[in-house]
Amino acid sequence: MIRRPGTDGNDERTALGVAFAGILLISAQPTAAQPAPSAHKIELARQVVEASGMDDTLTNGLRAAAAQMTASAAKSLSPDRQAKMKIIGEAEGDALAKMGPQIIDNVVDGYARDFTEQELTDFLAFYRSPSGRAMVTKLPQFMHGLLSEMSALMPQVRRDMGEEICAKTTCTAAERAAYFGPEPAKSEPQAPPPPTAPSP
Repeated sequence: MIRRPGTDGNDERTALGVAFAGILLISAQPTAAQPAPSAHKIELARQVVEASGMDDTLTNGLRAAAAQMTASAAKSLSPDRQAKMKIIGEAEGDALAKMGPQIIDNVVDGYARDFTEQELTDFLAFYRSPSGRAMVTKLPQFMHGLLSEMSALMPQVRRDMGEEICAKTTCTAAERAAYFGPEPAKSEPQAPPPPTAPSP
């Protein structure tokens, strides 16, 4: 059965999984007909990755992304479902973080393969400079704010998806509630006031 995005609160977490898989696949793709990098280039590339703080940023970022995406998806759920979603988000963050070393190894290999030794040396010099260290220090907070802004956009994304999907197919009441939120309760029409008796 095909499950429509947005109907069970999993669309944000699915997007995170797709993004994570994309990072892994892109970093693992070798370019055509390139010789294997030397041990010196690999070591230089690893120093660049370490100096850039990518390993810590990646691990913490994956956990934070899983937590924020899950929290965003759980806002419209019952307290019991929210508690379960929190556990799922924590487990998902831990599982993704365990993949961090593999991703870092792929990134190191990609750097050594695709950049020249001079370029890697220049990168390392930048990250060890005052401006480079400032970038490493400030980037996690910047990314945290960016992720928060992206999470805040998800309700609008879900509504836009719902408009397109429901225009092309019949949506159930539950699906419409998932896309657009619960419909406001209809107020009962009020009876007109009784006529006033004419004054004597």
